[in-house]
This record gives sequence, C-alpha cells and structure tokens, in this order.
Amino acid sequence: MSAQQSNAGGGVVAAGSVPTAEIAAAILARGGNAVDAAAAACFGTAVGEPSLTSLAGGGMIIHRDGRTGKVTVCDCFANAPRLGPEGMADFDYRGVDLDFGPTTQRFCIGAGAAAVPGVIPGLCTALERWGSMDLKDVVAPACDKLREGAVMGNYQGFAIKLLGPILTDQASGRAIFEQEGRLLTEGDRFSLPQLADTLEAMAAAGWRTYYADVLGAAMLQQFGPAGGGLLAPEDLADYEVLFKEPLHLRYHGHDVYTMPAQGGAMVATMLRLLAAEPIAETPVARVRQLCDAMAVADEARTKGLGALDDFDPWAERFAGRRKEAQLRRAGAPPVNGPGNTTHLSVIDAAGNACGVTFSYGEGNAHIVADSGIMMNNLLGEEDIVPGGPAHAPKGKRLTTMMSPTMICAPDGREIVLGTGGANRIRSAIVQAVRYLVDEKRSPEQAVAAPRVHFEGGVLNAEVFAFDDRGAALEQLGAERMIRFDAPNMFFGGVHLVERLADGTLRGAGDPRRGGSLRRG
Repeated sequence: MSAQQSNAGGGVVAAGSVPTAEIAAAILARGGNAVDAAAAACFGTAVGEPSLTSLAGGGMIIHRDGRTGKVTVCDCFANAPRLGPEGMADFDYRGVDLDFGPTTQRFCIGAGAAAVPGVIPGLCTALERWGSMDLKDVVAPACDKLREGAVMGNYQGFAIKLLGPILTDQASGRAIFEQEGRLLTEGDRFSLPQLADTLEAMAAAGWRTYYADVLGAAMLQQFGPAGGGLLAPEDLADYEVLFKEPLHLRYHGHDVYTMPAQGGAMVATMLRLLAAEPIAETPVARVRQLCDAMAVADEARTKGLGALDDFDPWAERFAGRRKEAQLRRAGAPPVNGPGNTTHLSVIDAAGNACGVTFSYGEGNAHIVADSGIMMNNLLGEEDIVPGGPAHAPKGKRLTTMMSPTMICAPDGREIVLGTGGANRIRSAIVQAVRYLVDEKRSPEQAVAAPRVHFEGGVLNAEVFAFDDRGAALEQLGAERMIRFDAPNMFFGGVHLVERLADGTLRGAGDPRRGGSLRRG
C-alpha cells in the first residue's frame, strides 16, 4: 500500500442510510482513506439497509487516486454459472409476485436463481490495491454496528414490506427478518450479529482462505446441482475481479468517468447527445431533450451499441428526433420494480475518491449457511437475464445498469455520485450531472431537484417543481404520462459527495432512498 493512498484523517460520505454512513465516517476519522471507508460501509450495509443488498451479490467500484488523479474501475459484478438448467430434474427456480400497489411484478428465487457473486472478492481486492488499513480494522466499525443494531426508518420499513414474500420464504430468512412472528417494520431495531461473526472470522483467517473454505463451500452445497442450483467449483475458483479503464467523455468542459458496462455506455451516450446541443431555455424543453436522449440510448442498447462504438448514427438519430412532434415508443416496456440496489460515495481529505454500487437483485430467500448473508437471485432478474437461466451467458459477466460516476471540473472540483434504481439508474445519473454542471447547483439542490424517466413510450415525471403540476409536459406527446407529486424512490437515490479546489468537502444523501451524509 503506497503513501499516496493514505489519508491524514477526515472526509465525507453519502450513503443510503445513517448506519452505513456512520460506519464509513468512523473509518475516515481513524485515518482510513476513501477505499477503506467505502469497503467498511459495504461490509456493514446490512444493518442500515437490510433488504437492499448483500455481500453475496455483485457490484461496480470507481476509484480516483488523490495524488495522480488516475481513475480506475473495479468490476466485481456477478458471473453466470457455466452450467445451465437443461436436463436438471430438481432445478429450484420459482416465481414470487411482489405487490407494487397498482401492479404486481414477478421475480424468480431459489437455488437456481443464484449467480456467481463478486462483492467480497471485489471489496477485498480493492482494499489490497488501494486501501491503507488491515482488513480486521476495516471491518471493526461494521461489526460493532451489526451487533448494536439500528432503528429502521421509513424507507427500510417500506422495502422490507415490499420484499416480505421473498425475505420470509425460508426459515433462515424468517429468523432474520421476523420478530415475534411478524415482519420487521419501521421503528424496529435491526441487528445481525451472525454477519459480524462472519466478518471477524474472515479477517482472522484471511479472506481468500475463508471465502473458499467456508463461504464458498456452503454456496456450492446450497446452490450447486445437489441443491437445485447451477454453481460449480470452477465458477468460484475462476471468478476474476476485473480492473478496467473507465469510459471517459467531455461534457461541457468537465471530465466525466463512468462504467465500461451497459449502464455506463447509456449514461455516456446520453451525455454526448446532450452535449452536442445548446441547453434548452425552458424546463419543458429541457425535459424534451432528456427524453429524446433516453429514447435514442434505449434504441442503441437494443441494437447492440457497445460503449461508444459507432456513435455517429445515434447522434444523427437524436438530431432527427428533435424535429419530431411527439415522443415515440422506443425500447422495451419499463420494468416496474424499484431496483434493490444501493450506492455510497466517499472522498477523503487527501482527495482519494471512491464510489460503490452493489445489489443482490431482490434476494434469493436462502441465507448462506449461518453467515447472515442472503444469496443473490440475479439470474431471476428479467432485466438482467431475459428468459431466465437457460439464456444466461454461461461463464461470463452478467450485464448491469450500475454506473458509479465521477466528474472532474476545470476549477479543480471532484464529484462522486451514483444511485440504485434498476433501469432508472442511467436517467438519474444524467440528470444529476446536468444539474451539477449546467445549472451549477449545490449537491443538496442537485439531489433534491425533480427527475423524469422516459422509456417504452411512458414518461414518468416528478411534477412538484412545475406550477401547472406538469400539464405542459403533456405537449411532449408521450403515449402515457405518470405524475409524481413528491420526490419518489422510483427515480433512484443519488448519493453524491464533492471536494472543492480549496479542500472543502460537501455532499448530499438522497431522501428518496433514506440517504445520509456524514463527515469523518
């Protein structure tokens, strides 16, 4: 671990819950750097965001070295297993309907829905590359918080109620998410001491040894062919954490870095489209620009746009849409689910920066042995694996919309941001960038500002900032418009932090998803 990766102490973190942010802040206060703090927060995310993600999911990490300015991506998203369900008599894969109020949506769980996880290898490898603290010191604040517990807020209570059919499908899940025979809810204190035991044991044994001999062995037993799943020893042994160059583009004089993956490619495409035109003068016209960019990026995705390859035809398509009278249907119908994903952003006093987005789908219902870690159901996500496990890219990385992003401004500012929200990740990121760069809003203002998402002919719009309750948006001609009178978790939870050229640190956690800001 090199000297430039250290931190004299201090920093700022924005995350999806107070406990998550407090864990990161504790590491920063002890002199840990941004990666130490981000990893610590991820290890303890379960206490503050118990239903949104787990250490048996997949993630994407973006890092900026405070001394050199180099930005690197760490891809620890999930792989598809090498095996397929063909010919399996006891394949454990079944649907669960979740109630979203006006509609229901089916997700699939069971051993057969489990993809090869990458979060623990990703976090631990990132710590080895960029961290400044030993693993046992990194996990210590998380373990304290996991044993102490925390009172669940409104958003966490809502998420647990929504996911209740999955979380309580198995006895191991009920032991964690029920108290006295009822589902946990807002105001209850939630703790997970068995996960603290797991983290301490892993730090003591060495993460590679523990992951292979304990967690990996349990995963193979529960989610391999004998348990009705697809995981094989080679899937875990050969899993590789990938360090990559980010996608890099210039947006109105700013350097923007994002993921070299499907979601990041769409973010970059939309920003390049928007940068090619003058900023519209009216709010409605700016919404029209956004919707056109979203529609063209969706069309590009369906036709195989990779990164920024062959960009010119899509720029021409964008220009063509500017002359059309109406927004036309583009892409697949939107996914209704909220996207059970979380994000955290950290910048330390030395200028090291880190953003982490990770998810376990909706959860698999099965806890890995007695670790306190719920397995993912990423093969049961239609948006990730259309058609289910039989159509997964065997032995390869699954696609992801996760797009932790960094902005480096000409005045020396650096910004880290990201969000959960499934197919709304890309639109939330792009709008946050526009608010920060084009309208020069503060982090708090950029996070609080209204958002829209256009997909499949449907315009979803937060209309609380429009005097006419969004009536003028009707003239854009979407096939359907859904109004949100207040900020809504549907549009993600953008948690962002910023370091000004003079070293001032600030940021904002998105209240749409229980966001919190803390300083170390």
